[in-house]
Amino acid sequence: MSPNVASHPFHAAPRIEALGPVEVESLLAAIGPGQPGFLLESGLDVAGTGRWHIAGVDPIGSFEASRDRWQVRTADGVIDCGRGDPLEQLDRWWKQWATKDPAGVESLPFVGGAVGWIGYEAADPFLGLPPRQTPTGAIGSLLDGVPDLCWQLYDEVVLIDAIEQQGWSVHRGRAGWQDRQWWRRSGSTSSDASDSISSSPVRIVESSLTDAQYLEAVTEIRHGIGLGEVYEVNLARGWIVDPVPSPVALHRLWREAQPVPYGAMIQGDPFSVVSASPEQFLSRRGGRIGTRPIKGTIARGRDRAEDRRAATALLADPKERAELAMIVDLERNDLGRICQPGTVEVVHPAQVERYASVLHTVATVTGELRGDPSPGEILRATFPGGSITGAPKLAAMERIRQLEPWPRSIYTGSIGWLAPTGDLELSIAIRSALIRGKRALVPFGGAVTWDSKPQAERVELLDKARAMFEALGITVDH
Repeated sequence: MSPNVASHPFHAAPRIEALGPVEVESLLAAIGPGQPGFLLESGLDVAGTGRWHIAGVDPIGSFEASRDRWQVRTADGVIDCGRGDPLEQLDRWWKQWATKDPAGVESLPFVGGAVGWIGYEAADPFLGLPPRQTPTGAIGSLLDGVPDLCWQLYDEVVLIDAIEQQGWSVHRGRAGWQDRQWWRRSGSTSSDASDSISSSPVRIVESSLTDAQYLEAVTEIRHGIGLGEVYEVNLARGWIVDPVPSPVALHRLWREAQPVPYGAMIQGDPFSVVSASPEQFLSRRGGRIGTRPIKGTIARGRDRAEDRRAATALLADPKERAELAMIVDLERNDLGRICQPGTVEVVHPAQVERYASVLHTVATVTGELRGDPSPGEILRATFPGGSITGAPKLAAMERIRQLEPWPRSIYTGSIGWLAPTGDLELSIAIRSALIRGKRALVPFGGAVTWDSKPQAERVELLDKARAMFEALGITVDH
């Protein structure tokens, strides 16, 4: 794994061009069917985290890993592969193009780098969890070959400042860049619009847990809590739906149904990912890092007055507050592994945020990094996010492994970007779809505590799913 580092495109200074007003829809429409590309869209600025939209096509390299096997593709088509710790290999790849960008680009959060995901099961090797048995049937066919880590390298990106309504293009002078201004294409949304309406109704093909099995699993978790084995476990249900529209069309449907600060569409071959996540996992800028775990959910009311009453009830609910408090404590401990002593603080212990069908309580935890940790070192200390595991983290993950028959894959992993400077922005991959052909895995989950009532947990989970499923024409009944 020794490409010519001196000639790497990222060792040229980024060049920035102001584009004037640019619509997110024009970027989405310009991404061709099946073309490798991405859109990270902040459609809802609930807490100052949703300002930037970022897009790109045709990456110049990639890194993929599953368990202890990794593969790297370079800009000139060279493929290298081997075995080893996946996060160590991720850092080796990152260091090939890592660079401290010169002054003048501080106004933009991202000027090119890696865009992709780390799946939930990517934590198994460094947490000491055994590999899952290879699934069979419909879920096995859908997940076959999907890597645990999948990152694509982009040296040319487009950003839109959602507040200023201005667009920017960034490139590094790679030969032919003038001919690769893909965002200027006069894309048409007509094909994608028609793709969003199938002649066959979208249906649920298979479920990881029946209603009865889910209720039984909640009861088992409560029993374990009573024995002191765990304090909280995030239990998820997966659904396979068919037929789903293209990744671009599905992203368009979900962004209309539920604007969020962390929308994502990553199109690839043979699998793609779409996510409409409200939750930040990690944000690093220079020496500062933060996380914003979500815990606590209640259905929205029919008007503002009902929303206010629901928000008051959510903040006053001892079960919901206990869920959040346990995860805040877990996140403080995780950040403490990589932050300077005494700098980790809970900036906001509980804030209510409004989404299409639910209200959530969210906390904000920040800290000052100790030294200059690499992306792999940061992930090893913090991944996966505690809000989607439970507490204690390892014990909760072991319980999840016992009770959930399907791998989670991208769901409850993280999606986002890694910059050459070491900065990063990662969401929790919830409200997500892993798409292969016309089928998609669409899971939803929620925290189970001692105070949980099985039927109430089932209703809360369906409340979370309602906006996403109904956008696909699937009716959600309690």
